[in-house]
Amino acid sequence: MKKILFMAALAFMFSACSKCVECTQEDFNGRNYEYATSDQNGNVETYGDRIDEVCSDNFESKKDFNEYIEEMEDQGAECKSDFWN
Repeated sequence: MKKILFMAALAFMFSACSKCVECTQEDFNGRNYEYATSDQNGNVETYGDRIDEVCSDNFESKKDFNEYIEEMEDQGAECKSDFWN
């Protein structure tokens, strides 16, 4: 009985996950775009890569989701699955 419940829980866990990818883009110098802030003196601080998360739940079909990801990659973005994050 415990095995059946475990298998059902495992199947539900994977079916409940939305398919998402994380995309980063590089600027013309080959560096990833970063979040940045500036103070009143014009000093700029950066806070790591800007990551855009795109989930299939936000699209009407899987085809639309895949086409959007392909378009982002055509424009220079690097997109990878965030399943294990």
